[in-house]
Amino acid sequence: MHLVRRLNKVHLLESLWFYRPMQRAVWLLIAATSLYSVINVGVKWLEHLPASQIVVFRAGISAVICSFFIWKKGASFWGNNIKVLFLRGFLGTIALLSLFTCLQKVPLAVGMTLINLSPIFTVIIAHFYLKEKANLSQWVFLVFSFLGVVMVRGEVQPVPWIWMLLGIGAALFAAMAYTCVRHLRTTEDPLVVILYFPLITIPMVSPIMAYQWETPQGYDWLILLGIGSLTQVAQYCMTLAYQLEAAAKVMVFNYAGLFWGVLLGWLIFNEKLSYLQICGVLLVFFCLCGNYLVSKRPLKMRRKV
Repeated sequence: MHLVRRLNKVHLLESLWFYRPMQRAVWLLIAATSLYSVINVGVKWLEHLPASQIVVFRAGISAVICSFFIWKKGASFWGNNIKVLFLRGFLGTIALLSLFTCLQKVPLAVGMTLINLSPIFTVIIAHFYLKEKANLSQWVFLVFSFLGVVMVRGEVQPVPWIWMLLGIGAALFAAMAYTCVRHLRTTEDPLVVILYFPLITIPMVSPIMAYQWETPQGYDWLILLGIGSLTQVAQYCMTLAYQLEAAAKVMVFNYAGLFWGVLLGWLIFNEKLSYLQICGVLLVFFCLCGNYLVSKRPLKMRRKV
């Protein structure tokens, strides 16, 4: 009788629109994107500290929190697919260090637009590696989103290409890391996937941090603690979202971060974008929204179109 009640409760929950895998993935990704936007503000606020130092602090806090919950859950710390877990941590580390360096050198909205290119690369990688097929309309939207990125660079005081390329590189490596997360969805606990990030990050980046070390002052410590703590929540939400639904379908909701970038950059750092840059942000956003709407169509409808 107790089992029947539990099954009925599960069926009731699954009948609710917000409990379905797609809707849950969307809300989780929106939550993660909002948290990452706050984290990015913290990174830019600490521009007097080396990016490597922020990366290691963030990884250390995340490792402690994640290890505690894995221990409490009684799960294995090492996971099953160690090769892909290691690859995820390696790619994510490169992406994170590149992103933090870029954020400290460019306006917040520009940096967040560049990292949000990862859906473009994710769709391409998922198309070939995970066999999650993208159609012609999606490819067109993705090409136009690159045009939006060129517009975001600006025309009066353009962002130096070295920082633009660093941000694009961060998006590429982030997309590869996200694809690894998607690959691990059936074999690994989300907490184990997250744990491998700091396990790889700390030994990789610590030598760079030691060379560039600057002692944090006053509120710097509190901001570093906030970055590390919020990262744990954001990573868990994002990892769970990618394990619930196909990458090409939900990745577009990362683009909520574009508007957070424009708003927070203006309110906190007094960053004002030109009309061309704002148009570029909007073009990127609408292209990815179009990609999402097309990806929701049933396969038969896509073929007719």
